[in-house]
Amino acid sequence: MNLAEECAAEAAALTVPGLLRRNAEDYPDSPALTAGTRTLTWSALRTGAAEIARGLESLGLAAGERMLIMMTSRFEHWLADLGATHLRAIPCTAYHTLSPEQIAYVARHSGATVVVLEGADEVGRWQQALAGPSSIRHIVVVDDVRLPEDERFVSWADVRAEGARRHAAEPEVLEKLTEAIDPHEPVGMMYTSGTTGDPKAVVLSHYNVLYEAVALAKLVPMPPHAPAIAYLPLAHIAERELAIYRALHQAAHVHICADTSELVSTLATVRPPSFFGVPRVWEKLANGLGAFLATGADKDTVLAQLGLDRLTWPGSGSAPLPGPVREFLGDAGLEVLEVWGMSETTGCATANIPGRSKPGTVGVPLPGVEVRIAEDGEIFVRGPIVFLGYLRPDGGIDRATDDEGWLATGDIGTIDEDGFLTITDRKKELIITSSGKNVAPTKIEGLLRAHPLVGHAVVIGEGKPHLTALIALDEEAAPAWASARDISGSFADLAGHPAVRAELDELTGQVNGQLARAEQIKAYVVLPQPWTAESGELTPTLKIRRRVVHDRYAGDISSLYA
Repeated sequence: MNLAEECAAEAAALTVPGLLRRNAEDYPDSPALTAGTRTLTWSALRTGAAEIARGLESLGLAAGERMLIMMTSRFEHWLADLGATHLRAIPCTAYHTLSPEQIAYVARHSGATVVVLEGADEVGRWQQALAGPSSIRHIVVVDDVRLPEDERFVSWADVRAEGARRHAAEPEVLEKLTEAIDPHEPVGMMYTSGTTGDPKAVVLSHYNVLYEAVALAKLVPMPPHAPAIAYLPLAHIAERELAIYRALHQAAHVHICADTSELVSTLATVRPPSFFGVPRVWEKLANGLGAFLATGADKDTVLAQLGLDRLTWPGSGSAPLPGPVREFLGDAGLEVLEVWGMSETTGCATANIPGRSKPGTVGVPLPGVEVRIAEDGEIFVRGPIVFLGYLRPDGGIDRATDDEGWLATGDIGTIDEDGFLTITDRKKELIITSSGKNVAPTKIEGLLRAHPLVGHAVVIGEGKPHLTALIALDEEAAPAWASARDISGSFADLAGHPAVRAELDELTGQVNGQLARAEQIKAYVVLPQPWTAESGELTPTLKIRRRVVHDRYAGDISSLYA
């Protein structure tokens, strides 16, 4: 039996509720979740999930129905998700930063019958979605707040109390629910970030998510009950896979970091053996590391102070990690290994792993996963991690693969002679200039973003004679850079300061020196405000919403070609 067959055989015998039961029986007093000073053991986590499952059952949540969750990362988030999974319902975390209009779209498209909201702020933002005809029967509110005069609203406390009563009276029901689940049934879904259009609902099975967990465990073994950090939104495939499914498979101890401003201090406390960061996180860690090293501090000491000294698998994904950032971290003793995948491939489909990696690539396919390149450069994937399909508003699932099981990813790439995959761009994001030149903007944007001043950059040039760029300064690093040079004023003042312009002129000159003529930036504009998920230019996972940027800054773009 080869490694792929081993992974398939193991994953085919697992379900999420089954793993939760195993952990509660085998490691009842071991920590499962920690938030601040509070910890839930595996036994307590299963009991809580059982009570919420039976409470949701009392609201009529049934197999195949969808349940939306909007709250920050906290114990109740895990309990709600696991509770719905026991009922064979399909839980889905909605990004916490969605606007009322986006919430209304997700609520309507999902056909959700139950919604779990954190508190008063979420209730307020959901009013548009709840007005008029709706499939939503009940809204469960976690925080102890005054509920609207709407019979659909019910408190989390009441739902859990009813569930606890049912569970105490009929504890055998939990075992029947656990045994009834088939590994190939849906375990949950998530909406894509919608960088180029309306988001799609990606439906994953127990087999999808647990095959991924099994494969990663065999490729990069971790110590028993290893500590891990959950800081990304649970609407993100990477966090769902790592903090829920892989954590269940490994019986890991997940430390919840709900406030990303506390990530550095959490890392220093937890010192995990594995950590996944989106590129922006690694860029910020590199800036912090650089500041320490500039004082003459020993790099091993600095890594220990930052909680990075025990990392055996520092991973990066979701977008390309700029080469200069990767090289700096490597020189500092931290080899960040890039992976590649998407929600539709249950997270990473290819990975660089310790002992088998190649800088600048996203690694080789996981066991049992096949990758091929089409004639136009598009990457296709086939294997056990490919999702069930996209949810239709009527509750059906549309398969997204061809008759041979291949999924078109929309990414462009190449595979070298050793089997390592390199991503060059998104198919929809390739720029074709007026002279017919094909340009991959993400490579250029990554080179610009490697400078501490630059928070985000978007390259413009579709149908134009040459390339230009929009640059948004880093909201943390730019003021610090200015302060070190005795430059004062508002963020907008900084964006227009001659010293900033001179620095960026030098940067673009250096970047252009690394590029072919058709790829070079001929002009740029520095925007007077940073880009954030809240302001709309970024997705909650910090990807650029290109359509929003092009629409919002149409005037600035026009001025670049005046």
